Amino acid sequence: MMRLLYPTSYLFPCGSICATTLLEDGRKRSKALPSCISKLFPVLRAEAVFIFGFPALLVLAGCGSNNTTNQLPPPASPTVTLTANPTSIAAGSSSTLTVTATNATQVTVSGDSNNYTLSSTGGTQIVSPTTTSTYTATATSSSGTATAVATVTVTPPGSLQSIDHVVFMLQENHTFDNYFGMLNPYRIANGWNIGADGNTYNVDGIDDKLSKISNQNDAGTSYSLFKFTSTCIDDETSSWLESYGDVSRYDFSTTRPIVMDGFVHTAENYAKDCAASGSATCSGTFTDFTGQRSMGYYDQGFLNYYYYMASQFAVSDRWFSPVSSKSIPNRVAAFTGGTTQGLVFDPGNDDHLPQLDILNIFQQLDQANVSWKIYYTVTQGSCLHADDCPGGPAAYPATDFSYLTYSYKYLYENPTGAACVAPTQASSVVGDTSNSFCIDPNHIAPLSSYYTDLTNSALPNFAFIEAGYGNNDEHPGSGQSILTGQQQVATVVNAFMTSPVWKDSVFFLAYDEGGGPYDHVPPVPGHSNDNTDAMVGSTTVANIPDISTISVNPDSYNPCLPPGGTPTLHCDLRSADPGATPTDAAAIQGFAAQLGFRVPNLIISPFTRKHYVSHISMDHTAILKFVENRFIGPSTHLTARDAAQPNLLDFFDFTNVPWATPPTPPTPVSDASLGYSSCTPQSFGP
Repeated sequence: MMRLLYPTSYLFPCGSICATTLLEDGRKRSKALPSCISKLFPVLRAEAVFIFGFPALLVLAGCGSNNTTNQLPPPASPTVTLTANPTSIAAGSSSTLTVTATNATQVTVSGDSNNYTLSSTGGTQIVSPTTTSTYTATATSSSGTATAVATVTVTPPGSLQSIDHVVFMLQENHTFDNYFGMLNPYRIANGWNIGADGNTYNVDGIDDKLSKISNQNDAGTSYSLFKFTSTCIDDETSSWLESYGDVSRYDFSTTRPIVMDGFVHTAENYAKDCAASGSATCSGTFTDFTGQRSMGYYDQGFLNYYYYMASQFAVSDRWFSPVSSKSIPNRVAAFTGGTTQGLVFDPGNDDHLPQLDILNIFQQLDQANVSWKIYYTVTQGSCLHADDCPGGPAAYPATDFSYLTYSYKYLYENPTGAACVAPTQASSVVGDTSNSFCIDPNHIAPLSSYYTDLTNSALPNFAFIEAGYGNNDEHPGSGQSILTGQQQVATVVNAFMTSPVWKDSVFFLAYDEGGGPYDHVPPVPGHSNDNTDAMVGSTTVANIPDISTISVNPDSYNPCLPPGGTPTLHCDLRSADPGATPTDAAAIQGFAAQLGFRVPNLIISPFTRKHYVSHISMDHTAILKFVENRFIGPSTHLTARDAAQPNLLDFFDFTNVPWATPPTPPTPVSDASLGYSSCTPQSFGP
């Protein structure tokens, strides 16, 4: 027989419990116990023992009449709990279900028309219901079933009507990997890679690929990724031919291998060609003739302000430039919905063409009576302030809006001093004492007006900020440190965050094009996830859309060879360029064959989701679609390219307003804070 001794209750092998066991001073505290025992088990014997000095009842048990065989209790019934975090989400967001189960052999969760199978002890499941959904966790075993429920409430999609001001700023010539490829270690170290929804948000970067990636130069020397020790390097290029060559050296066909092996080759030969020819299109002098600089990257050591802002607010690791070429075609495309109407080069400096008559966002906003303004940082003479320039052509605003004929309505040269045509005024209104041009300061104004407009709550619905070309635009090769550009952006953004317009505005910062540094994500439809890890944070690579969703031809104009070789308004290819041969991808698929490379970016707003990373493919024209959707209407678009862009609502939480109070970013790194001169292009790394 088995001796079962419990101070407060007796558990019999047959599964019955008879309570009240202690006897004090030899007297029964309860008379129920012997009765319980005798009724349940005819053959049971009880005797008194002492426990901790008190008399107690000891039961020697066997079950059933004259049966001395012990019987095991039946298996315990399963239990299950289910929680959702958060319990309320905006449409398009996610919630994490947490299930805890015991004594179960199978655990499932059902809801939102889906079924999920977890381990026998439970686990977590990320769900993204499109409508309010109740989820049921079911734990089963041979002894029964247990269930638990949790409801995830889905609020309507965030309203764009919360946004009254959109600011868009483009700096110069960096790829995502070059600037933000090392974001993950920084975000993780600071605990800034977990969103409010509990999901892990990592970028598709290079931190886990440093020893896996290399490019060879023409001599066969292999160069791996490395960290820059200099804040300035020799110039690079990602012009039309070079961008295709970066993806696949010497093969531009539709069946070309997508190997991302040409960056070092391009940088090497660009330096050699520039040094040999002294071309005016090359920026600065050259010291790196191996091409190694194309494999360098930065991190928070130099880019402390950018890394902080990219970790607090939101960033996209699938933001591409719209044209597989250099700055001007991409800046024009950023105004026109992605089209250059067939051109792949700079229409002015390369092709010597007149202004382009292409419908653009400013014309579109005028037609809808929506306010806009372009703020220029420097003049054509690279002057940051009006009193730095002597007047004349040097004082003319540096804006790429001038490439479009529509700009003539608001800005044009006036060397004769004739009366300006309304709404323009003599350029003395912006500090040009020579009155050498006519300008409408309500639509085109120096950057100083931006700060005034912020203070006076006079920011337009759409504002575009031109880079400080040659001064603080972060362009490699111009002799400027990237720290100067970071400081400039910090000044612009910090003023925005502390202004009265913060409460209903969004600031989009990006770079016009990759510029030549390495990036591991191919900007080729059908291949943009080729080099992406199986998991990027909480997102599987299968859930990252390929860029084919946005890589569409904006219109009917494809790259083409001009008759006689002289560029025309719609053709400017050279004979060696991708698209010049009928079997080339660009000849068959047009501008949809390949986008520009990924670029660094920030999405800054009180409505921006904290620590968020978007993996949804987009290019610059997505900002135009955002503006069109907010201020004109969802059916409005300039071309098929901006029509194909995502609506960008995944970046925002209009319900909870995560950054109603903006964060306090660090002071940008400077040579003074570093304690040394960091601009050493002749010595940039290992």
